[in-house]
Amino acid sequence: MENNWGMEKNVSDADTAEKGLYQNIGRATMVLTALAANSAEGMRLTDVVNTTSLGKATVHRVLSGLVAHGLVDQDKASGRFFLSLKLISWAMAAGDRFGLARLAGNAMSRLSQRTQDTVYLSLRSGDEAVCIERREGSFPIKTLTLRLGDRRPLGVGAGSMAMMAFLADEEINRVIAAQSAEMSRYGTDEMTLRDMIATARRLGYALNDERLIPGMSAVGVPIRRPSGQPFAALSVAAISSRLQLPRRDTIVASLKQEAEQIEAELLPILSQPLILPMLAASEGL
Repeated sequence: MENNWGMEKNVSDADTAEKGLYQNIGRATMVLTALAANSAEGMRLTDVVNTTSLGKATVHRVLSGLVAHGLVDQDKASGRFFLSLKLISWAMAAGDRFGLARLAGNAMSRLSQRTQDTVYLSLRSGDEAVCIERREGSFPIKTLTLRLGDRRPLGVGAGSMAMMAFLADEEINRVIAAQSAEMSRYGTDEMTLRDMIATARRLGYALNDERLIPGMSAVGVPIRRPSGQPFAALSVAAISSRLQLPRRDTIVASLKQEAEQIEAELLPILSQPLILPMLAASEGL
């Protein structure tokens, strides 16, 4: 009995420690997310407390740990907390998964020079699309609708829709059910989304025609893994007058050409048996 009780106690202690670790990671994530949403002006301790609804002592402890590990900076003059620049190197490393950012960089430069408009590279992360690279063209009127690191639900925006539209129907249904509340924040309902999916499949590319910002439009095409599943997307955004036919067809042709080249260069990497499960896990499959 004593030995059995001792074994049960050890298991209980391990479970408690594990739960504590998850809780600490969760709290740190909440604090980092709050700081990211207020990156320009930073946040006071009380601001973080109010935003996260965590206790003052907890927030102080989390911030102290993040500062000690170089993930958060505190401005001595104002006392405000900011995300550390160390995260930039982490973000660059994350965005270069499988060498995608390096391969796509040349393609994006060619596209921005050819179109003179803004080119975006988005990567799927669970049920969201993350902007991991941007190239600005030389046209005087810029359409900078996404910053590096911006996240949107799949289906919101041309690049995001390019990934969403070419998923399997059952996956689309699951994403819509999971992200409906978040999509509504961008003025997108299920009926509109399904109409856009049908249009993208008919055209062979995603078209965002002033749905997010009046006067600005975008087109996007998926980058697919060997199975045909989209995991990234290239898109071009411009003032709407620059994405009318027949110019739009020319831009889409260029996007598809560059996407196919990226797929061909990634094929030896993505076909490896150990890589495919990693890619599926990153997409939340």
